[in-house]
Amino acid sequence: MLLLLYSATTIAAAPRLVVLNPYAVEMLFEIGAGKTIIGTVDYADYPSAATKIPRIGRYNHIDFEALLLLEPDAIVIDSVLTSPLLISRLQQLGFKLIDTNVAQLEQIPVRLQQLGEQTDFQQRALVAANKFSVKLAQLKQQYQQRLSVNVFFQLWPKPLTTSATAWLNEIIAGCGGKNIFANSPSDYPQVSIEQVLTAEPDIIIKPVHGDSKQVSDEWAAWPELAAVSHHQIYNINGDLVHRTGPRVLSGMAQICQFIDAARLQKQPSSL
Repeated sequence: MLLLLYSATTIAAAPRLVVLNPYAVEMLFEIGAGKTIIGTVDYADYPSAATKIPRIGRYNHIDFEALLLLEPDAIVIDSVLTSPLLISRLQQLGFKLIDTNVAQLEQIPVRLQQLGEQTDFQQRALVAANKFSVKLAQLKQQYQQRLSVNVFFQLWPKPLTTSATAWLNEIIAGCGGKNIFANSPSDYPQVSIEQVLTAEPDIIIKPVHGDSKQVSDEWAAWPELAAVSHHQIYNINGDLVHRTGPRVLSGMAQICQFIDAARLQKQPSSL
C-alpha cells in the first residue's frame, strides 16, 4: 500500500497530530515538534516528555471515541506496521494520514525532513537529518570494511528466536559483521542450539526490553562457541535497535563497538 505524505500546505502550521508508533514520536521530538502531538499509543516513552501525552491505545488497536474527541489534523501511521483494517477505518473517517514507514537507515533523514514540512519545523528537521546522515556515514566508514565477524542476534531465549530483517542485517553489515541467519526465509525465525553451534558466531547480542529472562545467561553450557569462550555476549537496549527512529545510531554505535571487541578476539592483529 502506498500512502502519500500530505504537503505542508495541506496541514496548518503547528498541526494537532495523533501518532500511532513510538519511533515517529521520537522523530517529532527530534525536530522540535513534540508539542504538536496530542495523542499517541502505549510504549511511546522517549523522550521523557512523551510519557505525558494522552494514550488512545496501541499501534493496531485504538479507542476511536477518544481519537474523535481529540480532533487531530492528521494521524501519523506506519503503512507496514499499522494493520490495513485500521488504516482503512481511519481513511473512512476522513482523517489525513502521514506515513513514516522506514525500511532502510537512509530513509530516516528523509522522514525527518518530511515531518518537518508537515509541522513547519523545516529548519530543525534539516539539521537533524544532516546530523543523522553524517553520523551514519562515519560509522560505516569506520567499521564496514573491517574483518568480518559472525553475529548471532538473540531476539528471545525461549523459544530461541533471532531476526533476519533487512533492517537488522543492514545495521550489522554496517558494522562489518555478518548476521549468521541473514538468509532465513522468515524475518523472525526460531532456531535450534545446533543451528547456532554450526554457524559458529563470534559474538552474541541480546536486545533487552526490561525482561530479566533475556538478561539471564544460559550460553555457559556451550564453551565451544567462540562467543562464549571469548566472553563476547552483550546486552543492548532493544528500543535502540528495533525502533526505526533517530536513536538507532546510538544502538548501531554500540553494536559496532561490541563487534569490534569480538573482532579483536578473533584476530588481534586485524585492528
